[in-house]
Amino acid sequence: MNALKSTLRSSPLRPLYLWFANRYRGLRRLFSYPTTARVGVVDYDDYWDSKAQSGLGILSPWRLRRAQVFASLVAPGDRVLDLGVGDGALLEYIIREKGVAGYGLDVSPKAVEFCRSRGLNVDLADINAPVSSYVHEPFDYIIMSEIIEHIPDPEQLLLDLRPLARKGLIVSIPNTGFHQHRLRLLMGRFPLQWVVTPGEHLRYWTRADFHWWAKQLGFRIAREAPYQGTPVLKDMMPGLFAAAFVFLLTSPTASS
Repeated sequence: MNALKSTLRSSPLRPLYLWFANRYRGLRRLFSYPTTARVGVVDYDDYWDSKAQSGLGILSPWRLRRAQVFASLVAPGDRVLDLGVGDGALLEYIIREKGVAGYGLDVSPKAVEFCRSRGLNVDLADINAPVSSYVHEPFDYIIMSEIIEHIPDPEQLLLDLRPLARKGLIVSIPNTGFHQHRLRLLMGRFPLQWVVTPGEHLRYWTRADFHWWAKQLGFRIAREAPYQGTPVLKDMMPGLFAAAFVFLLTSPTASS
């Protein structure tokens, strides 16, 4: 079977094969659980050890789309902080493409060590600790890429970071209102937004929820980009067909 898959990927039938493969994976996600699934506490060093086998520091197609949105929001020379920098691929891309002064923080010593080995300016920090313990000066932008759904109090984090981001906070989240998640719930299973354990995500937002939530916190959504989801439809009806969003949050008085 693996040999057949490999042959199809390298044949003229590749586009058709990938289309059917993606549809099949989407259908399976309505009824099944990840083969990597286990119940328990996530050890982020173990997570990065497993990631190392599939290629650390490499942007997958969907991560590349997200990185391109982030890069479109910053300007050359901006000082950018990436909270939860992970393997550094996103930060490295923005530095290379836009010429920003990039910095990163992560809770995993192995992730920090890997980033430093690639020449990135990254330090160890737990973003659940008081912000004053790890951010000591302002930045133009502070990026939180698929991070706030993992922490118990994202409200306090964003409020504490707001005065430290001169131009805005850039946040990306999965969309719990994505049509595949709605169908999975209809089939009696909670939306599948995790890979290893259900405890990975502590908070969930639909597009409508996030807009309401950001307003309640006193932010203005200056930009919104549905970077992942059903082609074409995700731009027409993002609340239903976008799998994930990037938001630029600013103060209500900030200019766009």
